Amino acid sequence: MSKLSGLASRIRGCSTDETFDLSGQDAASILQTITDAFAEPFKLEESVRITFVVGAGKLARQKYDSKAGQTLTNALRQLYEYEEDRAASKGSQGCFKSQHDTGKNLFTVVVYPRLAAESQAGPANDDDRAACHLYPIPLPLVEGTPLHAVLLSSEGTFEQMASKACQSWSQKKNCLEAMKVAIDMLQQMDSKLIGGSALTEAENAFYDETGGMASLEKKGDIMKSLMSKQVTGGQLTADELSYLQKQVSDRIASLQQDIDSAVQLSQDKKASKFTAQMEKATERRKMLEKHTPQAPLKLKHEAQIATLKKQLRPLLTLEAGAKGRMLTLKETKELAAKDEILAEIEELEWASQGWFEDDESFEIRLEACRKRLAVKSSSSKKSTSASGKGRAPGTGSRTAGKNTTWLTPGNSGLAAKSKAAKKNKPKSSGGVFAAMMLDSDSDSD
Repeated sequence: MSKLSGLASRIRGCSTDETFDLSGQDAASILQTITDAFAEPFKLEESVRITFVVGAGKLARQKYDSKAGQTLTNALRQLYEYEEDRAASKGSQGCFKSQHDTGKNLFTVVVYPRLAAESQAGPANDDDRAACHLYPIPLPLVEGTPLHAVLLSSEGTFEQMASKACQSWSQKKNCLEAMKVAIDMLQQMDSKLIGGSALTEAENAFYDETGGMASLEKKGDIMKSLMSKQVTGGQLTADELSYLQKQVSDRIASLQQDIDSAVQLSQDKKASKFTAQMEKATERRKMLEKHTPQAPLKLKHEAQIATLKKQLRPLLTLEAGAKGRMLTLKETKELAAKDEILAEIEELEWASQGWFEDDESFEIRLEACRKRLAVKSSSSKKSTSASGKGRAPGTGSRTAGKNTTWLTPGNSGLAAKSKAAKKNKPKSSGGVFAAMMLDSDSDSD
């Protein structure tokens, strides 16, 4: 690789998680930067998270090229075969995901670069490389992704994990659409074989590993059944319910036109058929109108996030109270934990995005989580203020008395607690399962 300079060089030099702001750069410069920076796998021992800020809210929107995000992701996808993976996290390679930080009102693209050790696992020859671009789902499948798990699982395993991994109706719908795309790919491969053309190594692997169209169609039927039960049971968010109501209303309007046309042409059988379909659609609309929208599901890691935010509160109070004066060495050490806690909260938030969950749906859940935790924090402050206990660290007099509490280093940023606070500490909701397929988030039931 020729010698790089500027932003591309800094990106290549990443050895830990880094963030780069693309404000002031046009689409052409972004394309050149990404082309240079990701032309070769990164020579690192472990994966890193590289975040690009590609947009912002109204106040800073003019600083960014309107096509910054699109240019970046298209370059990664088309030039270097990176894949979009909304479930990507620490340890992922050769993939990216778009995010909206509603707290800071920033739009970002998070990239997990391909490492040198993984470069040998790519397409084996030119035919396989061409097959990667021929289909909407790039080949070969990336092991460990939700799509890989869904397409390669047995029917029995899929039935067990489908309702747990895809809890919302929207997730199930998106998963079903992905399976339909895979079925279309298998049909294209069948046509290729019938036409006398041999499949590439990547196509053969996909065909064999998925078990063929029959297996995917059966898994599709399982998913349709789960979706139907969820609709009948009214387990739908406001957006999902609105979508289904519009869908059935459009269906009724279309059927009415078909009935009118059949009657005018004296096609009694068709008119009767359409009338029967109209009756079913009308009943479905009545059922949907009786449903009450359900609250968005809690985040998978909400309990851990709540714990971290609780640890963060005294640090923020200390920081606010220290304005206008020099911090003591002890206070400086205590505040050093703040950025680490904030970073961990952000990581847990985005790691809570579910399988096949679109960004818009996830942002609604994320905002709901933040509001819930803000209400809890406010209630906690009022309770502490009313009781007269829990003096904020760093804000009281140093001669206030023996009961004054102070933060101590080595305690993960937690304020020292009184005995009463320890006694009333709520129990943890439990750990998070490591394997996503076995995930059963009791907080979301």
